[in-house]
Amino acid sequence: MKDRYSILIYGAGVIGSIYAIKLSEAGFDVTVYARSTRLADLRANGLLYNDKGAIRKASIKVSERLSANEIYDYIIVAVRHEQVETALAELAGNGSVNIVTMANNPDGYSKWESIVGANRLLPAFPGAGGRIENGVLHYQLTPKIVQPTTFGEINGEKTTRLKELAVIFKASRIPYSISDNMDAWQKSHIALVVSLASGFYFDGGDNYSTAKNKEAVHMSSSLARKNFNSLKRIGIPITPRKLNIFRVCPLWLMDYLLSLIFNTRFAETVMASHAIIAKDEMHKLRKKLDELIRQE
Repeated sequence: MKDRYSILIYGAGVIGSIYAIKLSEAGFDVTVYARSTRLADLRANGLLYNDKGAIRKASIKVSERLSANEIYDYIIVAVRHEQVETALAELAGNGSVNIVTMANNPDGYSKWESIVGANRLLPAFPGAGGRIENGVLHYQLTPKIVQPTTFGEINGEKTTRLKELAVIFKASRIPYSISDNMDAWQKSHIALVVSLASGFYFDGGDNYSTAKNKEAVHMSSSLARKNFNSLKRIGIPITPRKLNIFRVCPLWLMDYLLSLIFNTRFAETVMASHAIIAKDEMHKLRKKLDELIRQE
């Protein structure tokens, strides 16, 4: 293991900015790849974030170009699902070996690997959320008991680079978990998030409003049960296993629990804000999940 790693964050939105901050705080050499207005903002003001009420600036580098010989120990791709293929096409010619894709994926990894080549991808998903207001990032990491940053090899092996990435996240105080079946994990995650988002969209308000709307909450819990039962029927294991609570818990109790969860600052920062911003992505993911489920 090295003492200092070089890490490129491809994508300077909320998620990319969060990981850039945490990794730079741990002393790693972090470069953020950005474009357009976000690039201009980072150039002018730096990566600003709210730290318990104080506005701080992360110690990072900012780049708008990526050449083949700029080698990083890890590249973290932090973009939405529909943007991943474009990002990977740009990264394909770069000599960095380890590409960590922090994005939803209902389709498996064969197409992504066909773009960058075999044995380069480390599929992952962030355990964080937030918003950028007036150029300042407000964020929250997801507790490990809920949903930590999750990653794993496509074939489920425990490789050296996997252990190395775990060391990096631990040093950065990022809660994490290693999965031996990321494909099942990501399909299970999508089954959950599109269900929760449906409640927010049905209510049309913020998460606090949704928490008080019994019909909206029930829509979320009912859809989650349907989705998880369907995944199980087509042979996809519910991962992590704790998500099976949506299958076995009485719906009235699930409704009650979700109403409590929706009525929290955590739901505002991590769940609702992303659902509203990424509405198009959620609709596309739900459509792809429905297509997958129709295999049963």
